[in-house]
Amino acid sequence: MEFSIVILSKHIYNYPKIAWTDWKDTNRKKMKSEVDHWSRATLSGADIWDCLDTNKIDRLHLVQWKRSCDDLHSVSLPDHPHPAEKY
Repeated sequence: MEFSIVILSKHIYNYPKIAWTDWKDTNRKKMKSEVDHWSRATLSGADIWDCLDTNKIDRLHLVQWKRSCDDLHSVSLPDHPHPAEKY
């Protein structure tokens, strides 16, 4: 499954092998604060946690995410499954 992952642009240097693009959604562009710059990449994984783990994305760097087939981004993550529950 593919996911749209959005992080603060200041963190993209932690992930040099990922192709990031400058990104802001329409709501973000309407906000007065232009201080934060966001970057987006499309990455794969079995679920959002697998996507973050496989691509070694620090969850604290995550601004928002969505499955590529969804319309809206999420700002919170689902509960992380215990490693024993993955199998």
